[in-house]
Amino acid sequence: MPRLVDHDERRHAIAAAVWRVIATRGIDALNMRDIATEAGYANGSLSHYFSGKDEILRFAFDHVYDATNRRIAAALGEATGLAALRIFCREVVPITEETLLEARIATSLWQRAMYDEYLMAVNERALGDWRVRLIEFLDQARDSGEVLRDADIALVADQLMTLMMGAQIVGVLTPRTITAERQWAMLEALVGSIRRSAQARTSVGQADIARSIDR
Repeated sequence: MPRLVDHDERRHAIAAAVWRVIATRGIDALNMRDIATEAGYANGSLSHYFSGKDEILRFAFDHVYDATNRRIAAALGEATGLAALRIFCREVVPITEETLLEARIATSLWQRAMYDEYLMAVNERALGDWRVRLIEFLDQARDSGEVLRDADIALVADQLMTLMMGAQIVGVLTPRTITAERQWAMLEALVGSIRRSAQARTSVGQADIARSIDR
């Protein structure tokens, strides 16, 4: 019997080919023939899976965020608070070959997203979800005494989002200046600005115990 074709598997393989073409040649060089060649298919066969280049780009943009989110979920495990925050950021900023590839794809598609309502909605939804996750981790950190009680959590989340998106741009354009180490140092400096010292956490914990005894 002939092997059944997994339609969804083929679409993901084509999206991966789009990633490789964009990463090596840029979005302006992207065309259906090169996508088919990179994916190992005949040019006309792409029409069985996508209506055209625009749909392929939209699927590829969706797929890049899905891939990042799956990797984040696997890396997080049971981590919470600042540990979870660091893991999350490490999977977004372009400090590895994989995250640098994703940054090249994302930044290439951002210009198109300014004029494509679908891509704009995908980007807005994905970044909105990431912001919610950062706020969740920062709230956990504040509840556990890792960060200052009066820290503006929403503002810090916005700062982190802006820093990570900016790191994707400069990490792609000026990697020799804004190195992986430099990117991480900037993130640590921002987190450090709201972090409570170990001594302060101990003092607060002792004060909480004393108050509970007094009651």
